Amino acid sequence: MAEKLWRQEIELLQNYGKHKTFTFTTSSSSAEDAVTLSGIMSEANKVSFVVESADAYIEFDDDATTSSMLIPQNEGYYDEGIWFNTKISILRTASTNVRIRGIIW
Repeated sequence: MAEKLWRQEIELLQNYGKHKTFTFTTSSSSAEDAVTLSGIMSEANKVSFVVESADAYIEFDDDATTSSMLIPQNEGYYDEGIWFNTKISILRTASTNVRIRGIIW
């Protein structure tokens, strides 16, 4: 029993060793990769970002579409129970380019 509790405590104490900050501005009306995990980490389990300049659709591990998660201008998103392993894709909702700033762990 003590060993099981010790293992759980160790798991809780572990921090996120790898992280990546990013800033990306769209330049087209198509879905674009705001950040890719390739060469940085094999997966992300925590994400935080803010969408600036205009509304945008966001998708994890796939290209963003008009069915993706809509984040309004100057709003953010945070999730510490997420899992994705390739990219965050962004699609602007109108003609105004969108900037996204964030961090992944």
